[in-house]
Amino acid sequence: MKKDVQYWIKHNFLFVLLVLIIYPYHLNAQSTDKNEESMDKMWGSTKVSSDKMLSERSKLFDESNYGMFIHWGLYSSLSGKWKNKTYYGIGEWIMNPRVANIPPKEYMSIAKNFNPSNFDAKAIAQLAKDAGMKYIIITSKHHEGFAMFDSKVSDFNIVDATPFARDPMKELSAACHELGLGFGFYYSHYQDWTAPGGHGGPTINDDGTKATFEDYFYNKCKPQVKEICSNYGKIDFVWFDTPGDMPKKYVIELVDLVRKLQPNAMLCSRVGYGLGDYASKGDMEVPSLKMNGLWETCDTHNDSWSYAWYDNNYKSPKEILHRLISTVARGGTYLLNVGPDAQGVVPALSIKYLTEAGKWIQKQPQVIYNAGPSPWNYGLPWGDVTTQGQSMYLSVFDWPEDNKIYLPGLQSTILSAKILNGKEGETLDFKQDKDWPYIIVSERPIGEPITVIEVTMKMNSETIVADTTMNGVFPNIETPLMAELAEVKNAKLESVRWMEKFGEWKHAYHVSNWGTNGQAQWTVNVQSAGYYYIKLQYKGEGRLVWETETDEGIMIQNQQAATEKYQSYPMGILEFKEAGKHTISVSLIEGDPSTSCLKTVILQKIN
Repeated sequence: MKKDVQYWIKHNFLFVLLVLIIYPYHLNAQSTDKNEESMDKMWGSTKVSSDKMLSERSKLFDESNYGMFIHWGLYSSLSGKWKNKTYYGIGEWIMNPRVANIPPKEYMSIAKNFNPSNFDAKAIAQLAKDAGMKYIIITSKHHEGFAMFDSKVSDFNIVDATPFARDPMKELSAACHELGLGFGFYYSHYQDWTAPGGHGGPTINDDGTKATFEDYFYNKCKPQVKEICSNYGKIDFVWFDTPGDMPKKYVIELVDLVRKLQPNAMLCSRVGYGLGDYASKGDMEVPSLKMNGLWETCDTHNDSWSYAWYDNNYKSPKEILHRLISTVARGGTYLLNVGPDAQGVVPALSIKYLTEAGKWIQKQPQVIYNAGPSPWNYGLPWGDVTTQGQSMYLSVFDWPEDNKIYLPGLQSTILSAKILNGKEGETLDFKQDKDWPYIIVSERPIGEPITVIEVTMKMNSETIVADTTMNGVFPNIETPLMAELAEVKNAKLESVRWMEKFGEWKHAYHVSNWGTNGQAQWTVNVQSAGYYYIKLQYKGEGRLVWETETDEGIMIQNQQAATEKYQSYPMGILEFKEAGKHTISVSLIEGDPSTSCLKTVILQKIN
């Protein structure tokens, strides 16, 4: 047997050599993919505590609905480049083995050249105020382990290790307090890539002894948290990040320390183990459905959180407002990030777009501040709704063809409607067509970038009520039916997230894993009978055959291509013979059921 194996290897030498070269690379590639997929698991559970003191300290968070996040650190001086190579993705991870894989000692040495001499704390605080934000949360120590404050615990900090030799956190906290802004710190409590014993950091101390997480926690982490909670006056937030597998006992110690030193500071859920005060959704995620309780979504103005030389893909003022209003309409708070550069300056285009959005907010602040969620629980095809008392604020992102703003299933009674911007205070007519109230706009008003209509309601209950059991199918604008609103049988409705670039997260719901007679069904309220173009938005492999059928027995079936990204494909024309309540069912007839993922059904009335 041994001779047979030797003979085979001898006569297949090139094949064996190829396997020896490729197989380890294949294993490494699989490992990298697995690591990237596990990044989001580091965020931890979004469960939070029910501390009876929460209502007393949550006022700023609950009423503001809009804050500024700042990612600024040693990584900002690299701006996404290391040794003449650009690394695309989130710049604050450039040191990590999954990106440039910079050795800790070599990375720490760049501090000697970090001199953000143009940093102006008052200018940044004023930017936040001009943008309409009510507080600032800034990175005091990110995963790289570099303290952006004067730390007596570790000399790897901006005062001791750099020619800048100032404490910018002291300056920024003072500027925020002077302008009446809230202030808080981000602190990476589990990951520390330069401190021995920190997660992802060196496993051996400088003296050759084994480094433990306990040593890191008591020698650096906890003492630094004590510093940021003691030396900067009143702080409103301590934003811990990526608890991962950090033992619970250490998290409890940090929570107790913050509660003792800053009893009014809010903790987000990323502290770990359900001990936070409010839930932090996934990075860059604006939920499509209403969520209860206190929660936020943290987003970034461009693609990277920290400054990257190539990244000027900034969200426009309209997109900022769209994502802000949609977050508030789902019941949450929007935390939008900026990344100052190596000089400590926020890029000019970021300033321009943020302040333009801020001017809009200043004209109609009631749309954002202390506003409540939409009675529909999800966005409507023309825009979104926030509420205060007996008022609904309709933010129109996309105008319907006939300028009629339909409010499907609204059960509360309209008393009046007027435009808040554009033609200031213009009173609008409103009518009822079956169970579809609508606002009549004679012409599209100029309320750039988003027009707001205030609708005053007759209050028969504590909240404004709308029927959310049916999806409205609009007669005058394209109507999307989201997967998350479908009733699914013999298939799987799942939430998925993925990276476009490294660390740039995207989020979606889709229906997948189609079984025998698998089906996604929507209950809809059709405002107007007639013919509708129908498109399906999906991804998959090869060619797929989809069948769509209504409760009236109208059925269309078509084959279209599929790609690895969600694309919209025309399927044909669907008829609703009568207006009112119907069901629309979609099934996969041919194609790989394991890779075929349906995201949205899109209907457009043919007039």
